[in-house]
Amino acid sequence: MITTASGYNFLCTIKSEFLNMKKSRRKNSRDRVRKYGLVSQRYVSFLRAERLLRVKGMVINEVNKNCLFMYNNRESTKHWVIKALLFKLLRERGRTVGTEVEIKGAIVDVLDVDNLIGYEIESNFNSKAVDCKLKRLWKLHDVFFIDVKKVPDNVLEAEKYLEKFVV
Repeated sequence: MITTASGYNFLCTIKSEFLNMKKSRRKNSRDRVRKYGLVSQRYVSFLRAERLLRVKGMVINEVNKNCLFMYNNRESTKHWVIKALLFKLLRERGRTVGTEVEIKGAIVDVLDVDNLIGYEIESNFNSKAVDCKLKRLWKLHDVFFIDVKKVPDNVLEAEKYLEKFVV
């Protein structure tokens, strides 16, 4: 195969555009939601979700607020129980709550919509993952990371433990 200089430049341009597209896709939660779907957005059209992201900075409306959603079937039972307990604690305080809410650049496990406080439940808690998520969640006023391993197995003890995080 013979390649001219202009053909080589063309191939390099395509390669660099592909790599940039690949990098941006890694960071873009909107593309993941479009491809795989998100249970909390089941009754929200794609265009409506785009508009909510642009206007409010998050995809939450009357249909999906104050509802408890699962992200996928791979969430552990303990992860699900912690999410449910946080949801319960926030609702008891009269807050508007969203679970699995898409914001610009990320998806939050539990979101206190009134105060813009996010609660991330982490199974593999490490500083690198926390730093990465903090960069994506910069629009929120505050973010609490909860390590699944530190939460007690007993539901009543877990609820008392989680009360420390609810502001």
